[in-house]
Amino acid sequence: MSESSSSPDVYTGIFGGRSIATLEKAIHERDGKYEADFSSYTICSQFQRIFSASHQRGVGFEAFFRGIDRHGKLVGSSSLFANTNNDEDKIQLDRMRLLLHIKNFAKAGIDDRWLFVNIHSKVMLGRQDPDVEFLQEVLEHTGLPAHQVVIALREHQGNYQTVLTNTIKNLQRLGCLVMFDDFGGDSANLDRLWQLHPDIVKLDRDFLENAFKDPRAKRMFYKLISLIHASGSLVLVEKIETEEESFVAMRLHADFLQGRFWGDLSDRPIRRPDKAEDEFDTYFLTIRERCEVEFLTEERRHNLEMANFTNEFMECAWSIADGVPIETAAKNMLKLKRVERVYLLNNKGVQVSTNCFPEEGVACLDQRYIPMADTEGGTWTRRTPFQDAMRKPGVVHLSQPYRSNISLNVCTTLSMTVNKGDENFVLCCDLERLEGMILD
Repeated sequence: MSESSSSPDVYTGIFGGRSIATLEKAIHERDGKYEADFSSYTICSQFQRIFSASHQRGVGFEAFFRGIDRHGKLVGSSSLFANTNNDEDKIQLDRMRLLLHIKNFAKAGIDDRWLFVNIHSKVMLGRQDPDVEFLQEVLEHTGLPAHQVVIALREHQGNYQTVLTNTIKNLQRLGCLVMFDDFGGDSANLDRLWQLHPDIVKLDRDFLENAFKDPRAKRMFYKLISLIHASGSLVLVEKIETEEESFVAMRLHADFLQGRFWGDLSDRPIRRPDKAEDEFDTYFLTIRERCEVEFLTEERRHNLEMANFTNEFMECAWSIADGVPIETAAKNMLKLKRVERVYLLNNKGVQVSTNCFPEEGVACLDQRYIPMADTEGGTWTRRTPFQDAMRKPGVVHLSQPYRSNISLNVCTTLSMTVNKGDENFVLCCDLERLEGMILD
């Protein structure tokens, strides 16, 4: 039966209809929460708390759809949807899920938390007119304000751009927030972030797991969070199971935290949190303190290392200012570990010297990049090391990490202006970046 040939009140399926009135007939209250009968299952809502790392308190609840069979065994939402016979039944079951979640949340009378819910992907994308109007009806029916609802949507490959765009616009126009769910899978597309403007992005757990396997993945995870922030969205890290994972998520500036470590799914009736109960516990305080300690430790180690580099770097700059050739002036600098090359730019950002490499440092060159190894005559006007040095002359600057174009490494660059006669130059020194260190 097609959507156009039936109205919500006419179609009868697993609950007898798709309107709120007909769905309400299948709903009953037990032990302080709403449930509904579906085939041989009792379907219900479970909730998991979501916390704000900055606010140090809970900011919302994500609702999950579960079934309980006749033996008391829990059944996941994917199995429940798989047991429906057709798309109309899926629409009906999805509407029941939405209605149950919002009724249970509204019953608690919580006015300062979000409710995170989702619309089944096949239901949303398989129809010309997604179920935003029904959501509005449910909100009016239960009295829950739209601004307390966060709708989780998943990105999908295929020709769904128009449907997804219209759905997000309609949800935001209704007053809801929109979250991209499990961002990072095969269908994740960074272009969609600025095209579709989701309010929140929930990152796939794989990012968190990979951050423990490889320091480069940790740095990329940090940069991804920064990129999402730059696009105008907040970041939620899900499925946090240990204190260590909580620490990493907070250290990398995730906005929201969710997972078993902060509390597993609860089938108890949702209620207004008690203030004392709602504050982050000692685990959170411990993690916050640990974040600060590690940041200060990294910063202290960083500053000590930079002091060593800076002294030699300034000696090199003074020697060049006195007329010593860069090849001679840079000798002591090139003996330090992690130094990759030293070179000189003019006041236009053009490299006017050859690259000075450590004696044993030629091995750091990637032979595949031989065409780029000779950078003399190259223009670095747009690079921050040159811009920073020219903006604040006489000060040693350290750039953000970037991929070197002639070595295998991610590097940072020391830069400083050098006065040689009547001309200004910029001395630069590329340093191998310590992987795993996170500094703003």
